[in-house]
Amino acid sequence: MQYLIRASDDQIFPEGGGMLIRDHNGDVIGAVGVTGDTQERDEELAAHGIRAAGLRTDEDCANLGTKVRLKN
Repeated sequence: MQYLIRASDDQIFPEGGGMLIRDHNGDVIGAVGVTGDTQERDEELAAHGIRAAGLRTDEDCANLGTKVRLKN
């Protein structure tokens, strides 16, 4: 992360409040980020927006056993 911050001339910064958006099968179809309040509140609002759109969060799909695999 430090590399990305330096490479952007300090134009980006790490911030909580991001969530993956999943479809009804648990597949990742996008992401959303919310910032402006505490990390916990930002995440709560992100989850609310995802669910209001009829989609799912990681928490909603926990029982599906779906995980995100990042390739190295």
